[in-house]
Amino acid sequence: MADQKISELTALSALPATNDYFVVLDTDASATKKVAANYLYHDWASHTATVTASSGAITTASASNRYFTLHGKTRFLQGLVYITNKGTAAGNLRVTIPSGAPATFMGGLWSGWGRSSIGAVVVTLAAGGSYMDILLYDNSTTVIADGVSVSYGIIYELA
Repeated sequence: MADQKISELTALSALPATNDYFVVLDTDASATKKVAANYLYHDWASHTATVTASSGAITTASASNRYFTLHGKTRFLQGLVYITNKGTAAGNLRVTIPSGAPATFMGGLWSGWGRSSIGAVVVTLAAGGSYMDILLYDNSTTVIADGVSVSYGIIYELA
């Protein structure tokens, strides 16, 4: 195959299959190598999260996370919680993450983002933790209330 300009190559018309490979040129080694399509394209996975509170018990809530892991270490996660009946719950809203503990982040917490039906939220995830803590924007007021929905996202490194 003769060299071609990139602009002359045929473009992909659809996402490649997960078992497809792309050929790349390793200029340091003067060799061609292959890269798996699933290394470049990532499918979202679903995770049914468990919702709890740092104090008391939530009577009825549902939650769902969607996530993918980039290159085996970087996790992108988005989710939604709906609290139907808060019961005796108070304090931090806690939402579990999919398997795979977060790495240490310079001695602190991983920070996310979010919004609830009653205001902006603060999302944090401790290194080695299995759940995110969610509070209202002032980081001290609970977001737990009847009829509240919370959408959130976080990017973190896996340990």
